[in-house]
Amino acid sequence: MSRLCGRRPFLGGMLLAPLASMAGDSTAWTPGFGPHEVGSSCMQAEPATAAPMEHYLVGRRQPQGSLYLDQLVSDRQATLVVDVKVPKDWPYAGRLAGRSLPVVLTVLYPTPTDNPRPDYTFPDETGFYRLPHMQRPGEAPLFADDEARYPLIVHSGGQNTHGLWHLWKLRHLASRGYIVVDVYHGDGRTPGFVESAALRTLAVRAALDHVLAHPHYADHIDAARIGATGSSAGGLTVLTLMGGLNPAQPGRSLADDRIKAGFGTVPFAGFGMAAARVLGLPLPLPQNATPDIWNFGTDFAGLAAIKRPWFAVSGELDRNVPPADVLAAARAMGGPAWVVEMKGQTHGMNEAAEAEARAWEAAFFAAHLCDDAAARALLSPGANPAGPNAIGQMRLQPA
Repeated sequence: MSRLCGRRPFLGGMLLAPLASMAGDSTAWTPGFGPHEVGSSCMQAEPATAAPMEHYLVGRRQPQGSLYLDQLVSDRQATLVVDVKVPKDWPYAGRLAGRSLPVVLTVLYPTPTDNPRPDYTFPDETGFYRLPHMQRPGEAPLFADDEARYPLIVHSGGQNTHGLWHLWKLRHLASRGYIVVDVYHGDGRTPGFVESAALRTLAVRAALDHVLAHPHYADHIDAARIGATGSSAGGLTVLTLMGGLNPAQPGRSLADDRIKAGFGTVPFAGFGMAAARVLGLPLPLPQNATPDIWNFGTDFAGLAAIKRPWFAVSGELDRNVPPADVLAAARAMGGPAWVVEMKGQTHGMNEAAEAEARAWEAAFFAAHLCDDAAARALLSPGANPAGPNAIGQMRLQPA
């Protein structure tokens, strides 16, 4: 199989079978995992002794030097670590300008059901996180179909989170036939949110460069079918890389044209009017009131430059990323956009809402990276695949 996700018999019979047995059949909607076992790249690490493991996973600034995950990996050659160079003229790079910072990546991918490699329990204080069928030093990936070229999805997590927190979401995507790349941003080692937001866009670009050229993955990725998914602050990262423009930086785009579609879970889309109301700021805001970050304008007008598909899941009671801003940002997009709002949910959704969000994400990427007709039907006006008791309500979709 040369195009796993692009072959209609495979998609209709396998990849979307857990979602729907026929287009629009709400009784068949399920957020369950796909048909594939999942393997993962090597991220073998030593236990943390000088500080809590969490400080290395999210990054930590301290007088004697920053803490970050790359300092604990057992074998740097076997681990995906990319040095991200911050250009001196990169917008809002601040004190990171001209520096180079390491960024750790993990890759999850479809693997054979008989993959003999054991899961790896990451040595944090809880022992909760397990990387499935993880490669050990010296081992190459074992793909479900060694002749296939898989679509790729890159993930940018929330501010001061790390990839292990999002492991269930990433495994879900990989089980459905995608190579998934997660970026450990290490926000806590940067001077502040402004610099971390600048580093994030560079880190995702560098992650794509690295994996697309890596001898273990290059021949197994379909570079024409790349998507990006962002959680919370990762939404700003994804929208920036999809081409969202900052009115304060006229003529400057940070777009990465390799990304064909974007998905956001409670996605921060920049500073908008709803956030201003939550913070109790006077309205209307003066022209220079937007924060000094890569922002799309309080009316999100800079998002009109994005012509690629976007899907956002918001929380009805979210005060960190108000749902009104998520909706306003989507309406400002220059391309097709969907918004599903989860009833009763805050910035941290419960498992039932997370499961519905994963199902929407699977349908969205199947439609836009795999050109699957059944998935497109699930996104069409009038479709209600999650059923009448769904937590999520469609607030916006293309006509």
